[in-house]
Amino acid sequence: MKRVILASRSPRRRELLAHLVADESIQVLPPSSADEAGFEGLRDWASIESQLLNIAREKCDDVCGQLADSGAAYDLVVAADTVGVCGGEDGELVVLGQPPQDSRWQETVAGWFRDYYFGREHTVLTGLCVADAAGARVERIAATQVAMVAEDDELLNWYLTTDEPHGKAGGYAIQGAGSMFVESISGSLSNVIGLPLEVLREILNEQNR
Repeated sequence: MKRVILASRSPRRRELLAHLVADESIQVLPPSSADEAGFEGLRDWASIESQLLNIAREKCDDVCGQLADSGAAYDLVVAADTVGVCGGEDGELVVLGQPPQDSRWQETVAGWFRDYYFGREHTVLTGLCVADAAGARVERIAATQVAMVAEDDELLNWYLTTDEPHGKAGGYAIQGAGSMFVESISGSLSNVIGLPLEVLREILNEQNR
């Protein structure tokens, strides 16, 4: 039975990983720092995807380093990072990560819904990095298209009272109250939650060969 280390603070990723890996084989070990590189100035798919993989890789390398320092045995480390990518009015791409942790979060999330979500589609991207104890790594990106409902200020105002947007990529949780804004999706639902199980399953199967 493989011992899989999840390099994440997200309880949602932990729950998703348990669909593929026996619960007793999972250990959660977050990166030592919560600081991550940003996406400022990145306006095309290639640079955004490259940065996303860089972030997932750095998380993975951080946790692998912690394990090496402690001498702990493991089989795989799984790291991921998820963002929303929207089209701006000027046609350039805009990356939405987590809303700010201070009092600005409600204003920020409301702006995201009005400027990028209502009545439009956006793409949720997750970068995956999986490393084994020998140092070999597999990296992939999963993409899901999400279409949102037309503008509804009453619904948005209610949603901002739930505090659900805290810590959520793009400011909403499709598995929670945020589902009320979603008209349809094309692609992996688990990817929107934060861990694309279909892609991760392919990687794990490759590791078992």
